[in-house]
Amino acid sequence: MNDDTYPPETLELIYNEVEDRLNTQFQSMDGLNTKASVIIGFVGVIIGISLQLYSQSNSYLFCSCMILFMISIFFSFSAYKIKSYRRDPEPRKLAEKYLREDDKEVKKQLIDNFIESFEENKNKIEEKGKYINYSLILLFVGLIVLILSVIVG
Repeated sequence: MNDDTYPPETLELIYNEVEDRLNTQFQSMDGLNTKASVIIGFVGVIIGISLQLYSQSNSYLFCSCMILFMISIFFSFSAYKIKSYRRDPEPRKLAEKYLREDDKEVKKQLIDNFIESFEENKNKIEEKGKYINYSLILLFVGLIVLILSVIVG
């Protein structure tokens, strides 16, 4: 099938699906940001409670769990920090460049731009997810060490 003979219904279907995937991707980013902020808050509360439980007899375990909590916060902040994500098209450039073009050509170009944006953002989202996973693991291990320090103390 020639590039110019795409049925309009197919173009519309592909456009809608790709746009939906890109919107889902941005919702996923928002969800990961929310998780990172919840982890930061939770670790802050745990640190506050831990300071109330501190005793000299188990300072090694206590310091170990504090270090784990701090590293967990570091990973959460790394996941939460602002990153530039690609979201095409920019409205002004779209209007200036494609206002007088055929709607099929514009839709094909938008589909290409959406796909490029999706692929570029995918790596950033995966990195954000890794940082959150590391943070959760360290938080869990820190809680175990904190419980051990309370039991030993």
